[in-house]
Amino acid sequence: LVDVMDVIYGCGGGSVDGWRSIFDSAMMDMDGDGDDDSVVSSNSYYYPKSVTKQPQATIMSSVKENNNKKKDKPVSKLRPRKPLISSSQDSILSITQMLTNKRGDASLITDNNNGQLTGILTDTDITRRLVAQDKDPSITLVESIMTPKPTCVNSDDSAMDALAVMVENHFRHLPVVDNATGSVVGLLDIAKCLNDAIDKLERRSSKEKGTQDTTTAMASLLQNVATANIGGGADNNANAALQALLGPLMAQAFGGNDNTSSPLTLRTLLLARDDGKHNNPPTAIVKPTDSVYHAARLMAESRRAALVVDDSTGTLVGIFGFNDVMTRVVSQERNIHTTQVQDVMTSRPESVPPDTTVLEALQTMHDHTVLTLPVVEDECDDTVIVGLVDVMD
Repeated sequence: LVDVMDVIYGCGGGSVDGWRSIFDSAMMDMDGDGDDDSVVSSNSYYYPKSVTKQPQATIMSSVKENNNKKKDKPVSKLRPRKPLISSSQDSILSITQMLTNKRGDASLITDNNNGQLTGILTDTDITRRLVAQDKDPSITLVESIMTPKPTCVNSDDSAMDALAVMVENHFRHLPVVDNATGSVVGLLDIAKCLNDAIDKLERRSSKEKGTQDTTTAMASLLQNVATANIGGGADNNANAALQALLGPLMAQAFGGNDNTSSPLTLRTLLLARDDGKHNNPPTAIVKPTDSVYHAARLMAESRRAALVVDDSTGTLVGIFGFNDVMTRVVSQERNIHTTQVQDVMTSRPESVPPDTTVLEALQTMHDHTVLTLPVVEDECDDTVIVGLVDVMD
């Protein structure tokens, strides 16, 4: 199973340059969109005292250096969502019901007294820290399971720096705050950023390739741009800039400009991610009749969605994700011990073969608005589950 973070990170082979090229090239088209959210602007990152996977001093120095680049697109170009705000004294049940009604997957938590950001609560937190630990959502306060003091960004900071913080620390969400007051004004979602970027590339590819299918047109366009073969004359400077941006991505996604190596596939990605131990269980695998509590415990351990497999046939029949736990179980006040996975899972999920390229996987996630993909392979009339990848992979 692959998810959104798996695939984004795989575009760069684990490096920054690859995934940067997707978003940066897309943002070159955003100047005339006029579709920015009304996010208050400011000048530098606002970091509550928090621990991240990358030392805070390193992130801060990177931000300060990149903020000196006048041509950097601001965070507002990523069109942050309007935040769904909750109080630190609200119950988990009330917040999950609010998120379900508003079709959100994260709520920003503020202090009752001063309105300052104190934490963030996501569907992953609810699965790992509430359901998997058998806590009652009606009496559990959000402050006991939220992620406290999250890293934040201001809307005038570099969009690429904000994405760097998200990708390199595997954050799906990044709050946007007002530097002057510290109040919350928006929320970045890596999935929305990805979908917006692909939309931009699709528009560009349709202009270049006409009737070709989207993935083929995008691949051809990106390859041409990476080798600076599009246009000429006045476009040379733009081509050179795009070549610098997309070169690292093309080396990973299409095997290099010399075409001597194969495109990066999900099979290769899974092998690299799991250090070659692909015979180990790739993720949480549950039966349709297993309880939600049992599935949540496995999901908390693997930090990934669970694949639902019919034990009699060995076939994939569904996927049970963190959002399913929040919207179909907790917000509906279902009993986690008696509710079976088959009653709340997403049936017949979209899946892909292991030789699917990273670019094709990104397009599939975009087209079907999903963040995770089961990877399955047909062998001698049997379906073999290879793994699970997310969009960040």
